Amino acid sequence: MQKRRTRLALLVGLAMLIPAVAWSQIQVTLWDFMSGGDGVRWKQLISDFNSSQSEVKVNGTTLTWGDPFYTKVHTAVISGQTPDVMTYHISHFPAGLKAHDLRPITESELNSVGLSFKDFNPVLVEKSKEIGNAFGKAGDIYGIPLDTHTSILYYNKDLLKQAGLLASDGLPKGITGIDNFSAALQKIKDTTGALPLALSSSQDPATVWRLFYTLFAQQGGSFTPGGTFSLDQLDTIGAKSLQTMVDWTNKGFMPVAAAYPAAIAMFSSGKAAFMMNGDWEVTTMVDLKKSGKLPFDYGVMAFPQLFDNRSTWADSHEIVIPNNTRNPLSPAKLKAVLTFVAYVEKHSIIWAGSGHIPAYLPVLNSPAMAKLSPNNQFAVQAAKDVYFEPISTVFGVGTPALNYVDNFFFPALSGKMSVQDAISNFKSSIKSAMDQ
Repeated sequence: MQKRRTRLALLVGLAMLIPAVAWSQIQVTLWDFMSGGDGVRWKQLISDFNSSQSEVKVNGTTLTWGDPFYTKVHTAVISGQTPDVMTYHISHFPAGLKAHDLRPITESELNSVGLSFKDFNPVLVEKSKEIGNAFGKAGDIYGIPLDTHTSILYYNKDLLKQAGLLASDGLPKGITGIDNFSAALQKIKDTTGALPLALSSSQDPATVWRLFYTLFAQQGGSFTPGGTFSLDQLDTIGAKSLQTMVDWTNKGFMPVAAAYPAAIAMFSSGKAAFMMNGDWEVTTMVDLKKSGKLPFDYGVMAFPQLFDNRSTWADSHEIVIPNNTRNPLSPAKLKAVLTFVAYVEKHSIIWAGSGHIPAYLPVLNSPAMAKLSPNNQFAVQAAKDVYFEPISTVFGVGTPALNYVDNFFFPALSGKMSVQDAISNFKSSIKSAMDQ
């Protein structure tokens, strides 16, 4: 009888512990904007983390990329109803800090989960500090770097071979320099009948801006010549950059109006020889190839040097904590958030599978990263070429500059506005926004 009572008491005790264990699990709310091919890898990281332990559960919500995301973040900060952690673009840091949307993250907080800012790409850490000094509190860092992402060139080996533009090593040939590249586009059009260059140019100012900014930067264009913010080079180098894009459109080298999915479909179906896009579409190509749905052999490379240097538009995904002064994170919730971040960083080889270049040095410099294909075709060179957007509240993801690209560059590309008028209107709009 005594043994039965003992066993019964033990079972009752265990039953009482079950809800206590479930209740003690810390729930972390995450907001992200990873809706493309990279979103699959991001969701895998969340799922893997949740499966790796039972103390913390991350509940992720994917929101609309760009201005809708950052508007929602700011509204949440004002109301005090923020997520616990979220993804962010370093290009939006100036606007986010001006709006007081971001909470600083300290070295000691990272140390608590076995991380240090010394573990990350120093270029990204210094850029974060630079932005923090300009728009936040001097010395503070407001994000934990996840990656560098940049524009690269995708190419159809079958079409390039047909056009006589594929070298014996499988790389494109004769495309260095703006005259050579334009001639190559013409040759592709004449010999294959395919679209030379797939580029999203409709309802997608971000893609148009990335190409424009790359052409601008490769000619030595800068919005801070001599350390002083200036828009003067838009009249010269900026006009030449936009004129190049207009010429490509007029000659039928790239579509006048193609939405983002359509541009990808043009390339992935074998109807275009090149595609200029972000490295995040590596996932799309890898998955299509693996499933047997890609009707050609493809390659990827760092953006080619078309002018004086190799500078190429780039941004960085960061992991940040909202500045929720009404309902700040408890110490336990903060530790849970940072534990998740540490897991993501240490397993970011999975994230690299989306095409992005990891910021966490142990992964970036690992043998696994060196072997990762097709990243090993472009990542080393692309990482050297990165050229970030101006440190300004007017530039970056979800900021006014993209609206002005929409308003003025698109009409120029479609022949409804001269290049001179487009640049003039763009410049005056940027200046007006900066003066506010």
